[in-house]
Amino acid sequence: EAARFLAQRALTEGGPDDTKRLDFVARRLLARPLKPQERMILELGLSDLEAHYGANPADARALLAVGEAKASPAIAPEKLAAWTMLANQMMNLDEVLNQ
Repeated sequence: EAARFLAQRALTEGGPDDTKRLDFVARRLLARPLKPQERMILELGLSDLEAHYGANPADARALLAVGEAKASPAIAPEKLAAWTMLANQMMNLDEVLNQ
């Protein structure tokens, strides 16, 4: 649920494109900008997640149904699910857990 809220904030407050949104998440979790190689890996991961949830919208809805708080209806479920999983992956980085 924390990853979903971070994803929602990135999509609504992070900026007009994925680059700015990735920076938004990185600043909150890592307290630093992304390195070029990290950005490339995250962009590829996001692309894969968007493709998966775009092809499997029921999976996106099932993911967003987890937790007590409702997902934002203003964001496409497939996009929010992809960003939720990306945020979840970033939240589990050693650098984030051991800060």
